[in-house]
Amino acid sequence: MKKIIPFLVVLAVFTAGCFYAYNYFYGGTSYYTQITTNGEKTTEKATDGRQYTVYIYENQSAYNEQGEKTTVTLRESREKPLRLKAYLKLIVNPRKGVLRWEEVTKNELPEKVQNKLD
Repeated sequence: MKKIIPFLVVLAVFTAGCFYAYNYFYGGTSYYTQITTNGEKTTEKATDGRQYTVYIYENQSAYNEQGEKTTVTLRESREKPLRLKAYLKLIVNPRKGVLRWEEVTKNELPEKVQNKLD
């Protein structure tokens, strides 16, 4: 039993470190925004020579669930711009910016956010 306890302590510290590192790099805070422009269309070249279209939405006002405002920049590689007036839920990492997003309906927005985006 005395040999197992140090092993369990090391395992617990390793697991906690992995969880912290994952959240540090891939975790973030939820923010909500509404697309009000078509974004700035640019063309970028990949390392293999292919070109792709990127839409950049700069200075997007985004609100967390408490209604606190922040400004984010959303870069999307896609053929068409995001739909105007679409509501988005963004996952924003303080070090990397917008990690991912999903479109939501107005009913899915928190009440404090609905008041700010109207």
